[in-house]
Amino acid sequence: MNRYTFLTAAIAAALVGVAVAAPQDVAQDGTRGKAERGQRMARFDTNGDGAIDRSEAAAHPRLAEHFYAMDKNGDGRIDAGERPQWKQGRRGGHRGGMGHVLKLDTDGDGRISKVEASGDERFAARFDATDANRDGYLVRSELMAAAEARRAEWKSRHAERMQQNFIEADADKDGRLSRAEVESGMPRMAKMFAFMDEDRDGYLRLVDLQHARR
Repeated sequence: MNRYTFLTAAIAAALVGVAVAAPQDVAQDGTRGKAERGQRMARFDTNGDGAIDRSEAAAHPRLAEHFYAMDKNGDGRIDAGERPQWKQGRRGGHRGGMGHVLKLDTDGDGRISKVEASGDERFAARFDATDANRDGYLVRSELMAAAEARRAEWKSRHAERMQQNFIEADADKDGRLSRAEVESGMPRMAKMFAFMDEDRDGYLRLVDLQHARR
């Protein structure tokens, strides 16, 4: 299992939890599992809006570490479509990752051709950009490199957005945010103010927000 797939699987387990049930208990466990997943989701989604934002993720280090990789559309929130999904009743059912790649490799030669990639619309749309050597095939190293490049791009976009939000919230333009400025300009971060104000001077600077994200 490659590093990216392992991390994705680990995050999925942290978010939704997975129970392995005996066959005769599947129906009961399915109902109970939904309730348990709902309770776990409520722990992450503290404002109950159906998504996990950066400030909510910051309270869970394991989730916060991989927030940007999961926030595929770069909107600063992990919604239902971005959270890893698992098939009921067994581990390893995450949609995507190495299992999905192996499924696309229909001839089993350890690489994905353009024809094979056409079986997945999103995968096919990224084919040319991922095919670094332009040989018409995707191999593991190319897929890993593309994933890392996308992660770097997401982080860059988030950093730019954070800086812009900071500038807009800094009403007196003194390069720092008071609690009142955070509550007014960045309300989702307000409940994390004390946690991020590590030096306890009553202000947040851009570097404080960046450290909290990491």
